[in-house]
Amino acid sequence: MGHKIPLYVQLQDIIIEKIENKDYLPGEAIPSERRMEELYGMNRMTVKRAVNKLVEQGILYKKHGAGTFVAKNDHQNRDLCYLDSSGNAEMILVNKYPDKKLTTKLLNSGSVSDCRFLNHQLKLPLTESVWGMHRIRLVDEQPLCVEQIYVPKKFFTGIDSFDFSRITLYDYMDSKDHLPIHFQQHLIVCNATPRIAELLQIEDGSAIYKLEYLGIDSIYNTVEYTKCYINPAIAEFRIRLENQSKQIEPE
Repeated sequence: MGHKIPLYVQLQDIIIEKIENKDYLPGEAIPSERRMEELYGMNRMTVKRAVNKLVEQGILYKKHGAGTFVAKNDHQNRDLCYLDSSGNAEMILVNKYPDKKLTTKLLNSGSVSDCRFLNHQLKLPLTESVWGMHRIRLVDEQPLCVEQIYVPKKFFTGIDSFDFSRITLYDYMDSKDHLPIHFQQHLIVCNATPRIAELLQIEDGSAIYKLEYLGIDSIYNTVEYTKCYINPAIAEFRIRLENQSKQIEPE
């Protein structure tokens, strides 16, 4: 005769399944213990035990006064690495201070209508809406980059309800089956405008990196257009070439 699976283990499996199905995204809060009592008809001690076990395993984490959240995965680093369309060159944005904490500050977000430039970049007719987000990435409170991100709203219904200071955009896009996996990018060195200089906390007119790129999903929808202004005091680009037919030896 088999043993019955304990209720707290059953609840752990339910939570893990919801994470795997992307019902709970990395960085997103799960329902409160009180709410899970109501949802699953389990007592508080059972719920608490299940949650604590998942915290111990690193699947969840608790934040005092805020709740319990899904642990983040490595998608948060995806937007620091860019591959050219041929697959032969990898362009990597290197944080000069890797031991310091990387955080995100949201500046604003919302729908954008009747912008011919953005609709053209995203391969959309002018009648369709674009959703945009402006944010700053910080290394120990020092601005690393300012990102201006735009996506087709038709692929991401409900996007306004997500907190992208906690949840990574690419985890969210993955949950909607529109994760960018192909990229077209253009990198230049330019002078910071007064607004960008203010956000990066540098002098007006300072030389910075400007990276523009398109993100394309697995079925070749253009799902992202981003402009990224990067502080060279905090980060630098490195190019790694692959599949070279001939190596040049030093004299």
